[in-house]
Amino acid sequence: MRVLAAIAVLVGICGAIAFADLENQQRGGEAGVYTSKPDRLRLVVPRSWYATEQASYPGILLWMRHPQPEAHIVLTAEPFTRKLYCSWPVPCRTTHDALPNKLACALSSNFKSQKMHVGPVQAGPKENQEAGMPTVWFEYDDGKRFLRQAVALTEDRVVSLVLSTSSADARTSYVRAFEQALRTLRPLTPEELNPQGTAAPADAGPSNSGALIDAAAPAPVVMSVQTAPTSKLAPVGDCSIR
Repeated sequence: MRVLAAIAVLVGICGAIAFADLENQQRGGEAGVYTSKPDRLRLVVPRSWYATEQASYPGILLWMRHPQPEAHIVLTAEPFTRKLYCSWPVPCRTTHDALPNKLACALSSNFKSQKMHVGPVQAGPKENQEAGMPTVWFEYDDGKRFLRQAVALTEDRVVSLVLSTSSADARTSYVRAFEQALRTLRPLTPEELNPQGTAAPADAGPSNSGALIDAAAPAPVVMSVQTAPTSKLAPVGDCSIR
């Protein structure tokens, strides 16, 4: 699962990554708006956080950093496939819970197998529910890194937002910023994917990059609809069928 690989990167090398002080984060502390057309996602970067796109790591869309005390929030996404769904432990897949809870169960089981302390799964903000992408979250730590992770699923994406700090107190102090970012996480609307008056060229291919823009600036003109291909086989189903 790429989200686990992304978290391993987050836990292991966050301190070594150089973050760009992007222009949209330098004008009076205005938050930036990140959008990813391929993953059809939108998120508002919290005020006073520095952000940069990190497409070099598979599945990682956006890194956000706060210097004092040091903390990171990372947005990840990966294809939601039958293979991924069937990799979840059977007890997680066969519960009557909603899909985000089943995903959280699978992740929690993995972290527990690594001897991490894992807290209970909690319901995410109502804003995510109203946007059609309900979330759940939970906390965990290995005694050195203290994390809070929210997860969601779209029709073809597994989406994760992870806060990482070096102490439990620091994690608590950044709960508000994490929740602010999480409340703004939502799918792009059809109008945002294809603004009125624009058309997608017939030869337009998919793009692997997102965009981080000034929240106060006018929306950029989008010349094409860029979406990632969906799997032909529905992710959720009988795992004996491949």
